[in-house]
This record gives sequence, structure tokens and C-alpha cells, in this order.
Amino acid sequence: MNRLKTAALSAGLIAPWGVMAQDLNYDYLQGAVAFYPGFEDQDFIGVDARGSIMVAEDVFIFGGMKYMTDDVDLTAAHVGGGYRLNLDRGTDVYGGITLEYQEVEAKIIDPVSLTNTVTLSNDDTSMGVRGGIRHMLMTDLEVAGEVRYVAGDLDYLGFAASAQYFLNEQIGLIGEIDVYDGEMGINAGARMNF
Repeated sequence: MNRLKTAALSAGLIAPWGVMAQDLNYDYLQGAVAFYPGFEDQDFIGVDARGSIMVAEDVFIFGGMKYMTDDVDLTAAHVGGGYRLNLDRGTDVYGGITLEYQEVEAKIIDPVSLTNTVTLSNDDTSMGVRGGIRHMLMTDLEVAGEVRYVAGDLDYLGFAASAQYFLNEQIGLIGEIDVYDGEMGINAGARMNF
């Protein structure tokens, strides 16, 4: 009788995890509104778009673009390749190398004429490294964390924590807290999973 109780208890504890876990999807397009209040005296608002596609069992290509504006315009884009390591059915760690482009542009009044505007711009293309962890917390909720380092003249270290709530297998709602070069922002949008 004790063996029967132990088996029933074990099955009861294991069964919910088997139902909750599902494979993580690396084939998606995502769009979000980005808001970074107080980013170096700017209240940046803009868009953030990302995508990923699997090209082999554990290899994927990914990229994204962020455009934000206030008195200054900030554009950041990246593309790269990554590798995922499946820890269990609902958890992956991943890493990748990227080519990163950043541009900061501002229009100021010409200090000589005091009437015309002059555009000041600084841009840089460099290498980056991104990595993180993704986990299916429940059948309809994925959580993730990511760290990124971008080298070059506009180098920075960034961190992000996100959650995706699945409305169905194809559509998910995304919420993300992002620390971009020491400044915190929020991204909120949707993801189309393929």
C-alpha cells in the first residue's frame, strides 16, 4: 500500500510540470512601444522591433531595431547568430555574436547665426555579444532574462527581463524592463510566433 501511495503522490507532483512545459520558439516577429523616461535628460519614446528564425536544430539568426526620439534621436540595430542549449523541455540558455549599429542625432541652433539649425550626429558600427535564459513558467507564460555588451565608440552594457503571455499558440503579449547603458526603460507589445 505504501508503494501505491508513493507512486500516486509522485505522479501527482510530476504530472503538472509535464503539462506546463512546452518547447521554446525561436521563430518569431515582435513589435513594441519603447519608453525610456529620464534617459540622459531625455524622455525617449519610440518603437522596438525584433525577430528570430531557426536555421538548424540549435542555431538561430536574430536581429532587431530600436528607434527612440525626444530632443535627440537614438537609433540602434543589430543582427547576429546564436546558439541555444536546451537545459530541459521548458528551459534554454543561449548566446550569440552580433553586428551592432548605433546612431545619436540632435538638431541644435547654430551658435554662429543663432537662427539656423545644425544637425549633430554620432554613429558607430561594432561587434556585440548577447546571452540569456528563457523558461516556460506555465503553458501560457514565458519569462526570460538577457545581458548584452556592445563594443566600439558607443559601447555599453545592457540587461533585460521580460515576460510573454500567450493569447494562443501564435500571438503573445510582451512586457520587458530594459536597462540600456545604465538607464531603465519599458517595452510593451506583441509577438507573432511561427
